[in-house]
Amino acid sequence: MKKRIGIVILAAGQASRMGMQKLLLPLGGQPLLAHVLQTAASLSLPDCVAVIGEPQAELAAVCRRYSVQPVYNPNRQAGQATSVHLALRHLSVELDGVLFMLGDQPLVSLPLIRALIDRFACLDDNRHIVVPYCNGQRHNPVLFGASWRGHLAALQGDRGGRRIIDENMEWVIRLDWDDEIAFLDADTREDYEFLCAKFPK
Repeated sequence: MKKRIGIVILAAGQASRMGMQKLLLPLGGQPLLAHVLQTAASLSLPDCVAVIGEPQAELAAVCRRYSVQPVYNPNRQAGQATSVHLALRHLSVELDGVLFMLGDQPLVSLPLIRALIDRFACLDDNRHIVVPYCNGQRHNPVLFGASWRGHLAALQGDRGGRRIIDENMEWVIRLDWDDEIAFLDADTREDYEFLCAKFPK
């Protein structure tokens, strides 16, 4: 069964552990954020937005390079929930599910994204949440069925959708994924340097 999926790329974080705007740092010859945008854009889905912070103009330009709609979040200091709320307002109400990606996970692969979407497409209830697991640990990106839009819109603070998942495990569909590299992020300078080593100079 074909389902209509929207994509949200969360790229408005404060990068407090890095101490600087990390999404524009060079990685493999392009900004770090570009790798996530390129993967999302490869799916050619009509509903795809990236919620961004500062520097607004530079981040928006990278998004447009991959035909991803940038949405600026002026209230990002209040936590990730504000980005979730903003993104949902820019997505069609007719979607069956929404896939949330993080802007600082450049090694999330197209096969992983397709596996999440394919698993969701096989389900007969939009209350399901498809979550990747690696070595017993839960990771992002996560695909929420459309039935959770109201709950996502009611989130507060900086926990994102984790609380919804924690409180509704009976609806979680686990996607086991062996490649732990896919889930690396750039929280710290050390993380970034490790990611750089994964890309050709």
